[in-house]
Amino acid sequence: MASDDGTIKYPPRKPNRRKSWRLMLSILFLVGIGSLLGVVMFVATDLPAFDPQQLSGANTTLLYDDKGQVFSRLHAEENRTEISLEKVPVDLVEAFIATEDKEFYNHHGVNFKGIARALVRNFQSGDMTGQGASTITQQLARSSFLTSDKNWERKIKEMFLAFKLEAAYSKEEIIELYLNKIYFGAGAYGVQAAANTYFGKDVTNLTLPESALLAGLVQSPNNYNPFSYFDKAKARQKMVLNSMASCGFINDAAATQAYDTQLHLIKSQNSMEKYGYYMDAVVEEALQILAGIKGYEDADSAVYRAGLKIYTTVNAPLQSYAEDFFKNPANFPNGIKNGQPIQVGMAIVENDSGDIKAIMGGRQYEQKRGFNRATNAYRQPGSSIKPLTVYSPALEQGKMPFTVLDDSPVSYKTSTGVWNPQNYDLKYKGLITMRTAVQYSINTFAVQLLDLVGFRKGFDFGRSLGLSLVDSPGSNDLNLASLALGGLTKGATPVQMAAGYSCFGNSGIYNQAHFINKIMDNNGLVIYEYKPKPKRVMTEQTAWLMNNMLQTVVSSGTGTNAKVPNVPTAGKTGTSEDLTDVWFCGVTPVYSGAVWMGYDDQKYKMQDVFGGGFPALMFKAMMVKAHQGIKAVDWSMPGDIVQVSVCSKSGKLPSSSCPQDQIISEYSLKGYVPTETCSVHQTVVVCKESGKLATKYCPDTNVISVVKAGDNSAEASKIPTEKCTLHTSFNLSGLSKNVVKVCNDPRHNGQQYQANVANPTQSGGCPSEYIEEIVLPPGEKLPPCPLEDHQIKKISPQDLVDKILR
Repeated sequence: MASDDGTIKYPPRKPNRRKSWRLMLSILFLVGIGSLLGVVMFVATDLPAFDPQQLSGANTTLLYDDKGQVFSRLHAEENRTEISLEKVPVDLVEAFIATEDKEFYNHHGVNFKGIARALVRNFQSGDMTGQGASTITQQLARSSFLTSDKNWERKIKEMFLAFKLEAAYSKEEIIELYLNKIYFGAGAYGVQAAANTYFGKDVTNLTLPESALLAGLVQSPNNYNPFSYFDKAKARQKMVLNSMASCGFINDAAATQAYDTQLHLIKSQNSMEKYGYYMDAVVEEALQILAGIKGYEDADSAVYRAGLKIYTTVNAPLQSYAEDFFKNPANFPNGIKNGQPIQVGMAIVENDSGDIKAIMGGRQYEQKRGFNRATNAYRQPGSSIKPLTVYSPALEQGKMPFTVLDDSPVSYKTSTGVWNPQNYDLKYKGLITMRTAVQYSINTFAVQLLDLVGFRKGFDFGRSLGLSLVDSPGSNDLNLASLALGGLTKGATPVQMAAGYSCFGNSGIYNQAHFINKIMDNNGLVIYEYKPKPKRVMTEQTAWLMNNMLQTVVSSGTGTNAKVPNVPTAGKTGTSEDLTDVWFCGVTPVYSGAVWMGYDDQKYKMQDVFGGGFPALMFKAMMVKAHQGIKAVDWSMPGDIVQVSVCSKSGKLPSSSCPQDQIISEYSLKGYVPTETCSVHQTVVVCKESGKLATKYCPDTNVISVVKAGDNSAEASKIPTEKCTLHTSFNLSGLSKNVVKVCNDPRHNGQQYQANVANPTQSGGCPSEYIEEIVLPPGEKLPPCPLEDHQIKKISPQDLVDKILR
């Protein structure tokens, strides 16, 4: 457009926004590259020393006992045998390459494509420390020179060290170093130790299925340990085989065949290690602890290689004694089924701390990091669960040891039909107290009592004492059978049961059972310290009353074999309904313990083996050793507990009708001392000859005290319901007998009184419907009926005349 002066004017130029964005992005890119280079240069100046010896070296971890003395060591090289690459099967090498580093032979230590893919996946998942795409060379560098921190600084260092390794060693040397160093779980470092640990063979003899299993372990040795998690290990094996097929190392048919081939895990021949079961439990707990501490994410490696100092709770002399005791076949019942002996699990816990002093995970140690029956065998506790889920919550609700229920056949309607709980000996005792039920392990009493308490209360109580009770739809422990008789969905371990019983010995306070009190790094820095979290589960009074009843079990009940000389001892036996599990769980003022016995394969039942037999004797042996040099002071009775006299058939104050031998002395909280008088006892006259209710024709009779009970009650002293059938009519032999009329008015409460019988010149007296003739022993007399409305009155002369005229 032309202006007035003839020049052309152009419209103002708009800024080029595309070029501005390009400039900004270029600046940001350069800043980012500069920052990254700065970080890289900074990290590069802080690399650890490149010491080739560290490619196979490790620091020893020390284990201390409860006296602060070293009792054992954990060291990677204790289970490592170096082996040359030429002796390693090709299948095993290819399994590792397919699983851990497909581009191993094509990169120079770092796979940048893999890192890019990992970055994308991490960005998508929102976890930038998730997948790391570490090559085999990087893994070797990390395990040799670095920690397992998941951060970018460690990652960059790992890359630099990987480049150094690639520059110093050939691919064959790197893979050989890697295979000899990597951790396979169960204390096995390197492929030779792994082959021996899991399959009992030399690495040169490994098959494709075995090689695939081993290659799958290194990602998470603890989680894929085939001794403990066989299904997980098999799933991981399948993934390895599929990766080998996708890489062209094997075909799909070979992968399928290898997966379907049965694996034969063989226990190591050199595993008779002192303190083995306890050390394994310490390692498992340490792995859980270290996994939550920054810098120790690779907990397996740290435990065996980081030179830690682990302060445990073990009583080393007691643990050593237990190992010798449990090796002795004389301490076990006979009975081998399909090559399996009867096994055992045992745990001893200190009451006031939760320190686990000794365990046995079997009759003798067989496999490093193998199956530990003290910590991993979840078995049915049977009646040993009753104090935890029935009797303690009942005491908390005010049901005292003199509470009476009828031990007789009972039935309950369930979702699957009618359930009839039975006692182990199929016998019944009738009206009994809670103490008697605990003493003789009466099932019907426990079921009825829990029904009164409420199984939700019992469930919550059991969980508060450390039991792994299940509450899930379709399969749970919220029922009478599980909580009253111990038929749990999952079961319980000896460690859990011992910890639960320790609450009785610790005035109602529960402490978590644990193996480790402190962990220090190799520089002496405390990286973990156990923090006690005592929890009051029950009142001091409940704990004392429960303990007192459990002492009756040991003194005169089903657990007499467990009595520890000169030490107050309480406990409970347990036998599962199908006779596959037997227990004794007990407590002293210092320690609590649990012993389980049974077959590993629970399809086999034991014969004539009960909790009060071998398990009780084992408990006694352990406690005798544990209390050497210790003066166990008896539990002191807390306040608000008193002694009362009660009727053992009613749980109430005795009446004049209660027999002396059925009046007992029992303990009670002050607030629950009975105030009502027994109303179940009555006196009746029975025929001496027939034992049935006497008729007026019975020549010899007895006055006895009996109790009112249900028709189906097994109570032996309940009121007879039948009259004598031997003496049903008058006979001459009765002329010389002392025949009297008695008043049976209910207001007499069974007491015998001679009836007031009016003559023709009198009125009143006892109503005829209450009058019955009985025979008393010669010379015996009864007092007259004292009821006011049963008294005799004289008739006036006029009334008498009127009566005659009528």
